Parts: sequence; structure tokens; C-alpha cells
Amino acid sequence: MNFRKATIMDLEQLYRFYNIVIDHQRYDPYGAGWTKDVYPSYKDLKEHLINDHVYVLEEEGQIISSGIISLKEDAMYKKAKWSKAFKDGEIAVLHLFAVHPQYRGRGLGSLLLKQIIEKTKDSSKAIHMDVVKGNDNARAMYLNNGFVSIGDFEVFYEDTGDIIVELLEYIY
Repeated sequence: MNFRKATIMDLEQLYRFYNIVIDHQRYDPYGAGWTKDVYPSYKDLKEHLINDHVYVLEEEGQIISSGIISLKEDAMYKKAKWSKAFKDGEIAVLHLFAVHPQYRGRGLGSLLLKQIIEKTKDSSKAIHMDVVKGNDNARAMYLNNGFVSIGDFEVFYEDTGDIIVELLEYIY
């Protein structure tokens, strides 16, 4: 198993990976509600590969888990009551965190998350994220890896509209 930062050369494989995750949502007790070519779109993934830090776990050259870190606060989070006030440049945001359906239940989400936390510690003082209400397995994994709950918050996502999420925060 190999952890690394993805590059633009990974765009096609990363796009296929997220489409597999999206296709599998109907079989999951709880899916993130992502929609093909809306969130994440091919264009979005390309922009993340160019502008953000896309981290992957791979096995035999295939992406089996991925998460994206943006080194700036998400605009929709600015009104949230986080546990501590940070300047915009001190916050990272984790999004599009997923494990390939065939590799779930092996602790790979925690493995990837720990690596991302380690890689992000020199560039930020906190990681902010949200988890959709009802996604209890994901929520437990984040809490078990040092994130704390800030509380419920309403967000707007292009593919789901207005929804209530739980904000999570990791402070270094």
C-alpha cells in the first residue's frame, strides 16, 4: 500500500475512483449523496489536483482511498461557531474523503486520515470539515482520529441543496 499526493496525471483514475464510490452509494447503509458530474465533477477534480492537496492510498497502482485538503476556509463555513478563531490561512478543509467499496472495513479510512493530518500540520492550525447527518460510520471514524464535533450547521451543496451537516474540527 502506498500513500502519496496525487498529480494531474492521476485525473482519469481519480475520476473513475469517485464514480465507483458514487455508483456504490445505493448499496451503502448511508451514502454521501454525491452525484456524477455534479459533485465531484471532472472539472472540480482537475481544479483540486491543480490548486489543492489531493492525497491517495493506492494498491498495485490503483487508487483505493482519497481525500482532498484545501488550504483555506470554505466560504460556507465562515458563519459557523468553531471552537477557536483562526485566520483564513491557518485553516485547512477536508472534503471528498472516500474509500473504494471493495476496501472498506479494513481501517484504510483511518490510515489515510492520519497521513493527511500529518501532511497538513505544517501548513495549518486546524482542519475543518462536515459530515452529513446519518453517516454514523464516517462520523465515528473522524471522532476516533481526533476530530471533535462543533454541532449542526446548514450548508448548500450543488447536488443535494440545503442540508444539515455536523461540523467537525481537528486542532493541532
